Amino acid sequence: MNQFKTLIYEQELEHIAGWVQEYPNLETGGDLFGFWTHSGFPVVQFVLGPGKTSRHNQTSFYQDREHLIKAGEILRQKHGLQHIGEWHSHHQMGLARPSGGDEQTVFNALRQYNFPKFLLCIANLHSEREIVGSKYIVNVGAFLFTPSSPSYQTGSWVVLPDKSPIRQGLSLGDNPSLLRTCRPNKNWNVYKTTLEEQRLISTEPIEISNDIWYSTKRGKALLKEIFDFLRSSYKNCEMFRTPSEEIYFTFEQNPNDRYGYVTADKWRVDIPNNFPQSSPKIKLNERPSSEIKDWNGESQVVRQIEACIQRYYNGEWSK
Repeated sequence: MNQFKTLIYEQELEHIAGWVQEYPNLETGGDLFGFWTHSGFPVVQFVLGPGKTSRHNQTSFYQDREHLIKAGEILRQKHGLQHIGEWHSHHQMGLARPSGGDEQTVFNALRQYNFPKFLLCIANLHSEREIVGSKYIVNVGAFLFTPSSPSYQTGSWVVLPDKSPIRQGLSLGDNPSLLRTCRPNKNWNVYKTTLEEQRLISTEPIEISNDIWYSTKRGKALLKEIFDFLRSSYKNCEMFRTPSEEIYFTFEQNPNDRYGYVTADKWRVDIPNNFPQSSPKIKLNERPSSEIKDWNGESQVVRQIEACIQRYYNGEWSK
């Protein structure tokens, strides 16, 4: 089974980030319009923001119902779009996933309206001193709910370039509900992927080229050792393979876990095809990726990856 991927245009993410930054201490939100691919992936064509009479509270958001109905009618009748989900912010609460109340609300809606699936996006404000001219960066996560599963799936994003053709086609004659916008914010961060990248399931066989490091018995054992360690040590660990057969892992250090941090950190470890001779590349949140300092591929590669992550939480990355 593939991890689900949400397709969205770059400027739609900029609109989400812009609306979120307008309410740094309150929840805000809106709705998602688009369609589903034959693989069951959501395609977001238009992001609707909060209406004029929306209610913004510290731990809840209530959309302007008239705003939603009018916008939905136009998007359905004029562009054939479906209402595929909702988005809202948890501002600076440090909760980068659906709350218990969010889960209950979505599952109730699935049953009440007989939806086959529902996309919920959660946005968070993260202070980032390194972003020049901006106080925050906005992290956006994607979560898929279905009636047949008691828990949601966590997805990744395929970010399409530039503007949505739906938003480009809006004109002054359209309903003000659609034209109500914000100042776009380019300081957003999502878990990016591509349509071609493959999520790996440890029990499923895959085709491997003979010259790839994990094609050997020793390489397979090392790959399993890395995956087992990351999966047992961190949250939401998943393994992916790119079209060029490179392996990478994504995982999270969740709030109030081992290091006592409030905001969840999102990590990515890229394993090169000439591993273990060459160092993995480590990426944290929106920072650029970097190799592990003083990498030694001859022994204890898992311990070196763990030590690199620990150095960040010990404040030693800049040293």
